[in-house]
Amino acid sequence: MPDRPPVLAIVGPTCTGKTALSVRIAQKCDGEIVACDSRTIYKYMDVGTAKPTKQERANVPHFMFDVVSPDQSYTVAQYKDEATACIQLIGRRNHLPIVVGGTGLYARALLEGLEIPPVPPQPELRTSLQEYADTHGNQKLYERLVELDPITAQRLNPNDRFRIVRAIEVSTVAGKPLSQLARKNKPPFNTLWIGLTVDDRSYLLEAITKRMQEQLDAGLMDEVRSLYERFGCTRALMKAVNYREFIDHFMGKLTLKQAVDECIRHNYQLSRRQLMWFKTNNEINWFAVDRLSQEEIFDRVSELVNQKR
Repeated sequence: MPDRPPVLAIVGPTCTGKTALSVRIAQKCDGEIVACDSRTIYKYMDVGTAKPTKQERANVPHFMFDVVSPDQSYTVAQYKDEATACIQLIGRRNHLPIVVGGTGLYARALLEGLEIPPVPPQPELRTSLQEYADTHGNQKLYERLVELDPITAQRLNPNDRFRIVRAIEVSTVAGKPLSQLARKNKPPFNTLWIGLTVDDRSYLLEAITKRMQEQLDAGLMDEVRSLYERFGCTRALMKAVNYREFIDHFMGKLTLKQAVDECIRHNYQLSRRQLMWFKTNNEINWFAVDRLSQEEIFDRVSELVNQKR
């Protein structure tokens, strides 16, 4: 294998057609797909995360789906290690690895050389920090992080307890601030970046609204209810759009209409954050799905892949 094996990355916001494009490209170019999504790594969260269909997954090998249960924690470092192993396996088969998804931090860690400190979860420390926050409040926990690592604290919301606990955990175990440990190395792969976007944001809102109805028709509410009854209010469920809203509905905090409206609103907010994240990558070749047809995008991306190979 070459020092920097070729990889195709298809990224961008939700509801822009990344899955459909990746499957077509994979079928044409002997590709295999590696998911780059912080929600589809969870088992049983199928309808709400818009995982590829059984037919799509049968036609093309897919990796990094259904890795852990919704009651388990999963770190960026774990994703990077496991997804890297998948890319290497695909490369040994002389097939094209196609990394597909909208989680920018996963993409940066996997493809841009971002080094994540491999500190495993520390259950006792986590429990202690959670109890401290329960007693004294999130702000006091946040102030502890400010003392340890002001740079990381600056980019976190004081109420984002999970990430604050994780940052304190890593800094404590490693003996250095997380901000000093996370660094960028030379990118490990020769990546061709493809980004799907929109010129008109209203197009994206319409696509999100349409998908929501499709997900409701496909049994989204039953899926969320089943997971809620089985696992409770786990972090994976309560941090995932389309899950926390319906759990709030089941708990009596939202009406059904409010839950659906919140799903649409939060998905739209997510899409904007995804766009902002990926726009910082100057290597991405962008294609507007509201300006170009699927065939035009497929043909142009196929041409770029052939040039790269």
